[in-house]
Amino acid sequence: MVGLVLISHGKMAEGIADSLSMLFGADLPQFEICALHEMNSPQEFHDELCRKVAKVDSGDGVLIFADMLGGTPCNQALTLVNEKVHLIVGMNLPMILELLGMRETQPTEVSAIIENGRQAIQDAGALFFAQAGSESDEDDD
Repeated sequence: MVGLVLISHGKMAEGIADSLSMLFGADLPQFEICALHEMNSPQEFHDELCRKVAKVDSGDGVLIFADMLGGTPCNQALTLVNEKVHLIVGMNLPMILELLGMRETQPTEVSAIIENGRQAIQDAGALFFAQAGSESDEDDD
């Protein structure tokens, strides 16, 4: 099973982990978070990230999800990327749910995870009002 590490500035990774625990329970296998705080140097963050990646890697690889491209967490994680360690930036809860839904039963498809994250970004008001408008058009018939 592929390992999973969430990285972020501040508490974003912790917040996503908290949401995941509501859905999957507190003990997700091969799952870690690593947060950069103001008092951490880039090297301290890098060292902790290396420990977390090693901890979740059972030989099937590791996916690191970062909050944003170009930030210190992402830049430090880039130094670990190889054939077995992938880095996905712009993390959101739906993309991580996609991974958790597939990682025990099928090969991990990075492109499917990214696409799921993209599709989760919507203007909900526009979707709601478009749906409501189409329903009222049906009522007019």
